[in-house]
Order: sequence, then structure tokens, then C-alpha cells
Amino acid sequence: MGLKPKVNFEALKLGYKLINEFCNNKLDSKKITFFTTGTVAETFPELLQQIASDGHEIACHYHYHDLMFKQSNQEIDQNLALAKNAIFKACGEEPKGFRAPVFSIPKHRTDIFRVIEKHFEYDSSFVLYLNKFSKKEYFENDPFTLETLKEFPIVPKPFFNKKISIKSGGTFLRLYTKEMMKEVMLFNHEQGFIPLVYMHPYDYLQNKEFWVPLSDFFKSKKLSNFIKYPRQLQWTGLRNKTVFPKLEYILETFEHQGPMSQLIS
Repeated sequence: MGLKPKVNFEALKLGYKLINEFCNNKLDSKKITFFTTGTVAETFPELLQQIASDGHEIACHYHYHDLMFKQSNQEIDQNLALAKNAIFKACGEEPKGFRAPVFSIPKHRTDIFRVIEKHFEYDSSFVLYLNKFSKKEYFENDPFTLETLKEFPIVPKPFFNKKISIKSGGTFLRLYTKEMMKEVMLFNHEQGFIPLVYMHPYDYLQNKEFWVPLSDFFKSKKLSNFIKYPRQLQWTGLRNKTVFPKLEYILETFEHQGPMSQLIS
């Protein structure tokens, strides 16, 4: 079971303000999908209410930010129910979609998708590596064989003689060039998938808004947590300022289609 996160509310508000302004100014006021955990919904219901009142879709990102493949299906079922209830209480809307924290549903745990199907209409948790398996091999197994759950996978493009697979979001969006991001999107389109861009507020905020002080890491005796402290440097402006210009570059070729729930209607 995860722990309730310590999150800077002002940073979340600023992150939403900036992305909402981008939608209004660069997407002709078209809306997008926000994936949120149940714990964030419980802690900051007013933020979810604002997002919903602005017309954006709110989807589910699990209850805690746990690695789902480490949990039993019973635990997953319980956490999905908790998250859905928390989101509904916060904004009055039941989420239709789901995305697992850090895309934590590997190929050997596709049984998890049958639990997700009980709660949601669509999912975007699966990372489909076409340099490892063929589309046919993927499509013969869950989540693509489920009756009611619509899957929108993240499909990385292989680069550098297939040694690196680059996704269209997160750290990849920050660190790689706009031309490479466009290539990833074109690759998705050519392979018959809907190109998706994903990001977190810390991907485009630039002034340590989500920085966790070292004193908080001393509260844990795990060495892995101390390693995470310097990793925060990636969120302090390292190419964060390139994210919005890259999105504008991508929009020169691709037209934004709106929230993901519109793709299943």
C-alpha cells in the first residue's frame, strides 16, 4: 500500500494554469485529459473541481502512485474502487479512463487489464514495443482481446539501430529534440495507432516547484530514497522550457482531437 503524497498545492495550481492557458491559446480552447490519483483527489478536491468546470476530462491514475505489477488483483481491484470514488467525490464525475502509474503493467501481467475492465471504459497503460514483438503477437493477447475495454497504447519508436525506444512524453519529451518527438508521432500514425503526448507538471515547470528537501529524505532509512534526491535535478529547468515549443512544433503536423474519452464515443 502506498503512502499519501506530500504535494505542493501551489505548484499543482501553477502547473494547471499554464497547461490550461496553452489549451486556450494554442489548441483553440480544445480540452485535454488529466490523469489523477485518488489521493490527489482527496487532498485537493478544489483543483479537480476547477479542471472539470473548465471542461477538461478527469481520468484515473490509480489511488496511490504504486507499481501495479507488484500487487495482487484483489489489491488492484480495491485501489481502483477507492480511486474512482475519490475522484467522483471531488468533482462529481465518474472517470471513464485509466492509466497506470509509470505504465507499470508489463507483458507478463496483462491479467491486470481484466480488473481494469471492471471499472473503466478505456485504458492507456500499455507500452507496445514493436522492436520486441509484432503487432500480431500483441493483438492476440490482453488488453487488445478484451470485450469492453478500449486500449490506447503508448508506442515508442526505436532509434539508434533499435537500441533505444523513445516515448512521446515525460522525460523523453524534455530531453530529445522536437524533430525526434515528431518522428515518434509519425511512427504511431504509420503503425495505425493514435499518437499520444503525455506529461507531468514537473516536465514544464522550471523553478523547483516540486522540489523535496533533503530533510524529508533523511526520514527514510532506504538508500534508494537518497538516490532519488539528486534525481530531482531533472525537474529544475533541464530542458523543461523546451516542452511547450515542442508541442507547438508537433501541432504544425497533428491536430489535437480533444479528451481521450471522445475517442470512444
